[in-house]
Amino acid sequence: MDQLLKFINNLNAAQRAVIIGGFSVLFILLIGLLVYSNIKAQDKKLNYTIATNLTKNQVMLASNELEASGIQFSVIGSGDNLTLKTSKDFVNIAKIKLVTSEAATSNHAGWEIFEKSSLGTTNFENKVKYLRALEGELSRSLESLSGILRASVKVAIPKETIFTERKTDPTASAVISLKPGVFLTQKQIDGIKNFISSAVSNLKVENIQLIDQDGALLQMSSDDMENQKSLTQNKYKQKLEEDYEDKIVALLEPFVGAGRVVARVSLDLEFKKRHIQEEIYEPEGTIRSQQTTESTASSTGNNGQTGGTAGVENNIQTPDGANGNASTQSNNESAKTITNYEISKKLIEEKSNNYSQVKRVTAAVTFDSSILADVQNRDEFLASIESVVQDTIGFDENRGDKITVRDFKFLNTTTTGNQQVDVNGNTVQSGASDGDVVDTLAMVKSILRDFSEYFQYLIAAILLFVFYKKFIVNHEVVVIGENGQVQKIDKDGNPIDDKFIDEFMSNYEDEFDASTAQGRLKAKVKSQILNNLQGLDEENAAKYEILIEALDKEINNSPEEIARMIELLLTEGSGKFK
Repeated sequence: MDQLLKFINNLNAAQRAVIIGGFSVLFILLIGLLVYSNIKAQDKKLNYTIATNLTKNQVMLASNELEASGIQFSVIGSGDNLTLKTSKDFVNIAKIKLVTSEAATSNHAGWEIFEKSSLGTTNFENKVKYLRALEGELSRSLESLSGILRASVKVAIPKETIFTERKTDPTASAVISLKPGVFLTQKQIDGIKNFISSAVSNLKVENIQLIDQDGALLQMSSDDMENQKSLTQNKYKQKLEEDYEDKIVALLEPFVGAGRVVARVSLDLEFKKRHIQEEIYEPEGTIRSQQTTESTASSTGNNGQTGGTAGVENNIQTPDGANGNASTQSNNESAKTITNYEISKKLIEEKSNNYSQVKRVTAAVTFDSSILADVQNRDEFLASIESVVQDTIGFDENRGDKITVRDFKFLNTTTTGNQQVDVNGNTVQSGASDGDVVDTLAMVKSILRDFSEYFQYLIAAILLFVFYKKFIVNHEVVVIGENGQVQKIDKDGNPIDDKFIDEFMSNYEDEFDASTAQGRLKAKVKSQILNNLQGLDEENAAKYEILIEALDKEINNSPEEIARMIELLLTEGSGKFK
């Protein structure tokens, strides 16, 4: 204790300020680390999720159940999107408690509603229960989708009737509450509608309406659908053009040179699906039936017979030859055939299921003209390139395709910032890509996040070690003896010989100033004088300092004479200086 008091009393103001400041900073850091560790530990106790997307009523029921079981929990969130959390030790027990409690029961009644049926249930009640169960099951299914917080489906099934004209189609509607920051795409909306339509008999997709929690209709307008369709078609067209360009460049680069050819392709696409149906009737086909009709007719007459007056005489036929006139007889035969053929019809139906059809292709290819220096026949070389490009894009002259091949002088590769740009204007990747850098940073952040709790203890240990080495291990204690003699001791209580240290430092400086004899002499004289300054009062010390300055001046002016004098003094009477 006495040594500590002596140590404190012999400290000057600067040393005391440094020690007090160091202890203060260290104390504040330790307190801050302890508080931070306590807060982190408290948060860690309640960071295990029990249930999410709970309403206020469900949280009230769950809190009663957890409090009755003595389980600590916390409620995070706002509105009807609440989350329950607890510690790691109680997370499994809390989940079991909630599953068996009323808080876990869904607001939607499903098929379990038929488990409580009675014998006196009427047909109307069963229909109502079926409708409720169907709506509840659909609502539960929609709530299981990601991005949907809650859902409520309503189905309207019309009453059955025997009159066809009075039949109406069933309809359905749904209120879908989305999670914050979630928006449904048109594909997701169509999927939900088709899901509801397939669950209800005779329900058409166009008879289903969806709205969100704000009452907005979840359906893209006709303009939005057209814009979306146009955007999709443009992306598809751009992708096809890039594929053609990559094929051309990949085919020409091996003999033209990397970065010395540029290709641009423009496509004219038709986004229409064709459905052609054609009926062809053949003039002659299979005979279905045939009818033949034959008829025969005969007639007899007298040649030269004239007509007489009307009467009985004229109506009586006279025998042949009685009047000398010759008689004639004629026979007529006819045949009629009716043939019925089967109607021979050929139905040709053609459907085009392609998303698009290429109407016209236009390609432009440019390459560095410097490669033509080694080409003997320029026209033949250009024709060969054009032929290769034609085969690459599937050139069709009837379609109106066009290909242009030109040679230009390319500029050298330029550098923009830290990126190299080739003749195509594309960035040349060199070294590690941005994706690798991002992955490395993400990995470092993940490691820091996982071990952040241990870094605080590491920092505290480093500060303690630095303080120990700076102020405790290497500190010298100044002790004043009974006769007023000043003595320095180290941390183990051993006296420190300043003379030995000064001689050591003098020798150390002498190693760096040993180029001249004058430098060595100055160092030795300075060491001897400094050894004699210890233990003197301020007045004598000032005298010696003046003497040192005068000697230094004389040494610089006449070094040889002073050197001989000091050498004589050191060899014969060095004891007089002590």
